[in-house]
Amino acid sequence: MPKPLFSKLVAICAIGFLCLLFGCVYGISTNDRILCMLSILVGLCSMIRFLLLFRQIRSKSYRTLTGTCIKKIPSALFGKSQKVIFSTQDGKEYQFNLEKNVKLLSGHHYRLYFRLPLPHMEEDNYSPQDFLGFEEIPALTNSLDDKRNSEACYIHHS
Repeated sequence: MPKPLFSKLVAICAIGFLCLLFGCVYGISTNDRILCMLSILVGLCSMIRFLLLFRQIRSKSYRTLTGTCIKKIPSALFGKSQKVIFSTQDGKEYQFNLEKNVKLLSGHHYRLYFRLPLPHMEEDNYSPQDFLGFEEIPALTNSLDDKRNSEACYIHHS
C-alpha cells in the first residue's frame, strides 16, 4: 500500500474515531442527545469513507502519474487552489488545479495518485477531484533505470 494513501486512510479513521469519542463523551456528560447523534453520524460517515477508500486501494483501482513538477502558479490572494504544471519523462505535460495545501516544489520528482476515471472519461484526463495524494521520489539518474521506469510507471494504470 503506497504511503500517501495509507496516511489518508489513517487520517480518515482517526478523525472519525475522535469525533465519535469526544462528541459522545461530552454529549453524555451534558445530556445532549443531538450532539451524541451528530457524533455517531460523523463516525459512521467516516467509517463508510474509510471502507470505500480501503476497498479502492486494496483492489488497486487507482492510477499513478510519475514525473516532475515544472511550475506552480498560485491563484489570487484568497484563492484556495494553485495551478501546477507537471511533466512526465515521455514529454507529456499536464496542468492541474490543486488545493493550496498540496505542497509540490518546482523541479522535484513526484508520483501522483488519482482515482480511476469514469468509463465515459478520457484515459489521459486527470481530474483534481480524483486526486488522492502524492509522494516525492528521488531523481532517476541511471539511463537503465530511466528506460525500465518509462516502460513501467510513468503513466502506470493499476
